[in-house]
Formats: sequence, structure tokens, C-alpha cells
Amino acid sequence: MKNRAASGAIALVVVAGLLLGLFTTSAHVKARGFDYIEHGEQFTRHQDLMEGRAGNPWQYRVLAPYMVNGALKLLERLHVPRHVAASFVGFRVILDTLVLLLAFAYYRKLGLSLPFALIGMAILAWGMSYSHYNSDLQFSTFFGIIFYLLAGLCILHGRFVWIVPITVLAAFNRETSALIPFMLLGVAMLASQQGSVRKVLPVFATALAAYVAIFVGLRLAYGSQEFIAPYGHYPGLDLLWFNLSRRVTWWQLIATLSVVPVVAALGYRTWPDQLRAFFWVVVPVWFVVHAFGSVMAETRLLLVPQAMVFVPGALLYLAHQARRPSCAPAG
Repeated sequence: MKNRAASGAIALVVVAGLLLGLFTTSAHVKARGFDYIEHGEQFTRHQDLMEGRAGNPWQYRVLAPYMVNGALKLLERLHVPRHVAASFVGFRVILDTLVLLLAFAYYRKLGLSLPFALIGMAILAWGMSYSHYNSDLQFSTFFGIIFYLLAGLCILHGRFVWIVPITVLAAFNRETSALIPFMLLGVAMLASQQGSVRKVLPVFATALAAYVAIFVGLRLAYGSQEFIAPYGHYPGLDLLWFNLSRRVTWWQLIATLSVVPVVAALGYRTWPDQLRAFFWVVVPVWFVVHAFGSVMAETRLLLVPQAMVFVPGALLYLAHQARRPSCAPAG
């Protein structure tokens, strides 16, 4: 009986992940349109990257494009109709589904019940579906969320050595993977027993060295690339003011993050130590770097802290509140 119930729960989670993955992808496809995907910037940027002239930083994010290119060639040989759109959209559905399933596993490991973890998937999917402002299908961004969730799961399970291969793959995907080794160090320093730092230092050092080597190696391999300044604005105070002064920035932040970060902050004291460590390693640096170095209205860039910290933090607080005994009225 228990096995049947467990199988039913697994099936429910997988179906929910797939349906929500289809939903989030369809929202992005609807926002851009198939012509954009097949003949517009989505495809031309992919071609430019494969030819080594996509610009800085796009050219150095090679993992996802090379994987998509394999799917493109396979579907073309199979004579699949509209194989370009089929490859791009199918790949994004897989990524979104993996993000949501890994988020579920991560939330469960943090101590959330099955219903709360399913709600977490839904909240994350809601934010993902509204994060398409000025964005193509952005495979590297959603791959990045996958790597952060995998790293979080490995740390929570005590499988520290896996941080090294995760960091290696993530470094080929996106430069923002630099914080993954520090998640391990942060948990060892802030949420583990005395002596844990010494145990994880070799893994941390190896992962960080691998990241630096790949970061430098990609730039040596592809050479100097023309810097792509978003809307003509450059990192620093110029881009910060651009972010803060635009109404669309605040609109998109509300659409993607909603009130989840506020609810999470209210429940900070109810979080497990590991989640607090992830917060201090990821969230402050992430928001400062993106405020000064990217267009914050493109809120897909904020889905890592949303998935890793804000959603589970908010739900842990709500679960804690639900367990508190209610005060009976005096009679």
C-alpha cells in the first residue's frame, strides 16, 4: 500500500513538472513568436555563437548552444518539420521541467511537505512564465538554475565531491556559476559542526580552481569579443540608474518575484541553517552584481535566488505558521 502511494506521489510530481514546464515555455514562445525563434535573434545569435562572433558575454556561454546544436542537426536529419523551432522549444521544455522537478526535490530536502513542495513548484513556474521581458528562450539562464539546484541538493545530502563536476559544467554554461563553490564553503562555515571547513576546503579549492581555469580558458580560446552594452548602457552607476529609474523594472520585479521575498524575509528565523547560509552566499552578491551589471527588468536573471532561497524560505515560514496552535477565544 505504501509503495503504491509513493508511486502515485512520484507520478503526480512528474506530471506536474511536465505540465508546468510546458506552461512556462509556452509563455515565452507566445511572447516572442515562432518567426523570432526560427528566423529572428534567437537563431541568429545561435549561429553567431557557433561561428565564434557572438560578443561578450554571449560567446563564452557555450554549453547550452552546443547541446542545442546537436538537437538541431539530429532533427534536421530526421526531416522533422520546422526542425529549428522544434529543437529550440523542445530543449527549453526539457530545461524548464528539470528546473521544476529539481526544485521539488530541493524543497523536500529542506523539510517541506509534499503539498508545500508542489506549491513551491507552482510559485516558481509562475515567476518563470513572467520572466520573458526582452528575452529569447535563454537556455543558459535556465541551465544555470539547474546547476544551482543540483549543487544545493548535493550539499544538503552531504555529497560534497559532486560540487566539482557541477562547477565544471556550470562554468562552461555561464559566468554567474562562480558562487557554487562558495555555497559549499558557506554551509561549512555557517551551518556545520566545527572542523567542517577543513574537510570541505579541498573540494572548494578544486571547484574554484576549475571555474577560474574554464573562465580564463574560454576567453583565451575565443579571443576578445565586442562588449554588448544593453540599451547602450555600461556596467556601473550608469546601468544602476537605468535600472532604478525605469517603471518597467519594478513592474517586472513584481510580476516575477511577487511578494515571495518579503514573506521569506519575515520567516528568516524559521529557516534551517543551510538555507540561511545559501542566502548569505547567493542573494546579496547576486542582487548587487545584477543591479550594477545587467538589466534588472529582464527578471529571468533573478530566478536563481527565487528558486534557491525565496520560494523555500517563504513556504517554510508559512508551514511554521500553520503548525502554530491557534489561540482559542476566551469564553
